[in-house]
Amino acid sequence: MATIRQLGVIGDVHAEDKRLAQALEFLADEGVCSTVCTGDIADGQGCVDSSIRLLKQHQVLTVRGNHDRWLLDDRVRHVSNAHCRGDLHEDSIHFLERLPIQLQLTTVAGSLLLCHGVAKNDLRKVWPGTERMPVESSHELDSIIEDDEHRFVINGHMHFKTMIHFHGLTLINAGTLMGGRWPGFSIIDFEKRCIRAFIFNAEGGLTQTKLTQLDPEPHHQVWENTQAFTGNWEPLLLFDRNLLATQ
Repeated sequence: MATIRQLGVIGDVHAEDKRLAQALEFLADEGVCSTVCTGDIADGQGCVDSSIRLLKQHQVLTVRGNHDRWLLDDRVRHVSNAHCRGDLHEDSIHFLERLPIQLQLTTVAGSLLLCHGVAKNDLRKVWPGTERMPVESSHELDSIIEDDEHRFVINGHMHFKTMIHFHGLTLINAGTLMGGRWPGFSIIDFEKRCIRAFIFNAEGGLTQTKLTQLDPEPHHQVWENTQAFTGNWEPLLLFDRNLLATQ
């Protein structure tokens, strides 16, 4: 694979096949080098089979999420809009079974690790701590930071498009396509070192909500590792709350 300059980033799908089709068509028109997906294809109001066909058709680099693992293991099927193995085409089951837990990619700005939670732990969350949510530290991410092999980690699971800066590494949460949680996707331009985030608005169209610099600005918190989290963090959002409120 060629070194990536522009990357389409799709978060947790949760069977939102129609939004996935719209996102992939948009990213193709934008001419991104590659597109990644953080998994959790299963469990949602749409069609898993259609979602998987789209991911295969557009050669989206995809990792397995915890909902995909649960479906394959026939576990935790009490979640909302859960799917079962019997609901899926045999090809879809094979696709989910073959998904990697993590992928390493090469960008013009350095190595990137794609995963669902953190590394091989698909349930791990990372959060510096806010008034509404306590600190979530991760020894897995601390090991990645210490190894100094990757410059970026893209993950999902939390359904909240944000960016956390560490010395030598940037963690980017891809968000989700699922409604009710600012559904959308992003494009990372590693040459221009910025992220463009898009949401699906109330009319079903797309709105670019924010342009964010990839590198930390002077007022952004930069952490040594997750053990340094102290709470009282002001999240660096990859979307504009005020714009979303008007849609």
